[in-house]
Amino acid sequence: MIRPTWMAGGIAVLALVLAAVALPLASPAAVLAAGSLALFLLWQGWRFERNLAAAAASLDVTREVDRTILRQGAVVAVRVKADCAVPAGMTVRVRDLPPAVAAGDAPLSPPGETVTYTVRLMAPGETAFPGVVLSASDTFFACDLTCRRFDAPHLRVFPVGLPEACRGIGIRGEETEVNRKAALTGQGTRGFRPYRTGDDLSQIDWKLTARRDAYYVREPAGLEGGSPLIAVDLPAPGDPATFARFATTVYGAVEGAIRSREGCSLLVVAGGEVVRFLPRTLASHEALAALGGLAPLEPRAPLYRAPGPAALAARARAPGNDPGERAFREQFGGVLSAFAAESPSPFAAAVRAALGRAEAEEVRLFSLLPPGDKSHLVQLTHEAKVRRMRVILKAPAGAAPLPGVDVVEVL
Repeated sequence: MIRPTWMAGGIAVLALVLAAVALPLASPAAVLAAGSLALFLLWQGWRFERNLAAAAASLDVTREVDRTILRQGAVVAVRVKADCAVPAGMTVRVRDLPPAVAAGDAPLSPPGETVTYTVRLMAPGETAFPGVVLSASDTFFACDLTCRRFDAPHLRVFPVGLPEACRGIGIRGEETEVNRKAALTGQGTRGFRPYRTGDDLSQIDWKLTARRDAYYVREPAGLEGGSPLIAVDLPAPGDPATFARFATTVYGAVEGAIRSREGCSLLVVAGGEVVRFLPRTLASHEALAALGGLAPLEPRAPLYRAPGPAALAARARAPGNDPGERAFREQFGGVLSAFAAESPSPFAAAVRAALGRAEAEEVRLFSLLPPGDKSHLVQLTHEAKVRRMRVILKAPAGAAPLPGVDVVEVL
């Protein structure tokens, strides 16, 4: 519905005052002025409706989500870009409408700008986006127009907590796929998403792939037998959008671990420095408070200057084709083993103490793996493997794996 601005309201009040004065005074000039102002407002209203219809007709919305199949209560990042032709003299803003079963709101954004926001899906079943709201205004009128033709992509939400060999019913009565083995095996499935280049082929869900006629991979929920340690490798300052997606993934992983019965521990590192550590907690507000305010950080103590025994041993174990080079590496490894105890790494000691307090069985390492030194991640992985902990690396597609990592998953 069209709303008048303060300018149109003032003109309408002036027209009413002139009309009220013209009647008792029988003033033709006042009547003419009041009628002219009324006709001016009607013309401006017709012009605003015409421009609004033109902007709505030219509106085009592109919406992307991290994954289209996920668990009830999971957090999903939504990226929206709206383009439209803006008529002269009009200001246009676009706001995305989250699904009806989602908790969260999207901000207003000008046309042509990509906005990223997060929502939490609270109810199982198949759902879609209701569309977008086109907020337009000029000097005299304003209007919020809901455009419902932009509903893609559709989301399928699996119910949580179903027993083994059960099937769930969604909000529209259709059957949904559930993780039948989650109650019986140590590793469950947190959700499903379309296959990306570099994904582990063993994680492809062939039944869902056959039903959807497209490759889908499972996202493991981790081991249920112990509390995980979520390790976050803060990147150096760079692309804000990339870090926003990275942070959203980390927040979702922490919330998912907190919802489990075992809780989680949190370790944040930047180069060869431990930025924050939170031992095992079951309180989501405590974990999110520990993550609050995190931002890209330039490492103040790059570990490549003092790589430590694990990083040096990894270099010594690197394969070589030349027999002479292999002999040198064996001798080099012997020297490193002899002097490892004499060159302790403060970072390794801090990580070792954190792992001891965490009492975790699994490390989920989140990193963008930018070019440059990664010896601090090698050291962290080495300390985890010494404690017989399973290490899952979550990194961008195509990133080179770290030595000692058990599983590599795409962010």
